[in-house]
Amino acid sequence: MRKTETPMKRRGLLISIAVLLSACSYNPPPVNVQGRADDLAALDGEWFGEYWSAESGRAGSILFRLNAASDSASGDVLMIPGDREQTGANARATRPSSEYIGIRFVRAESNTVLGMLDPYRDPNCGCRLTTTFTGTIRGDTIAGTYSSRHHEGGETQHGQWRVVRHSKGS
Repeated sequence: MRKTETPMKRRGLLISIAVLLSACSYNPPPVNVQGRADDLAALDGEWFGEYWSAESGRAGSILFRLNAASDSASGDVLMIPGDREQTGANARATRPSSEYIGIRFVRAESNTVLGMLDPYRDPNCGCRLTTTFTGTIRGDTIAGTYSSRHHEGGETQHGQWRVVRHSKGS
């Protein structure tokens, strides 16, 4: 591992490669996309990246595809549960498995993208979560933050995400 490469980035790279390899056989669910034609054109293509959160200890990969010419999009997030609460000899046996989470909607406005994931269960507590995200588009990179809110307890956790366009659609 290079000195500038963190374990999180290395794990994210490995996960991204796995997503790329599985992209041919996995079709993410359709995504509701909103925005003016020129704003959606800024999102045209295949985007791959990662998210991470020091608060939750979770990280994972992001895959998003948008064909602006046909207003069709698909995408999902591969969540890798953190193990910050998992300790002791049976931590591996009780560790929750990875899960794909659909992207519910994406809205593009100028150089900003916002959206929401499908509701899902927190792998540590089983509580239902709603995650919203926002990011800034700069050429072939989108970077931003997200917030995951627990429905039952009201607790909110935050994290960051980043995707890079690997090819244009159309």
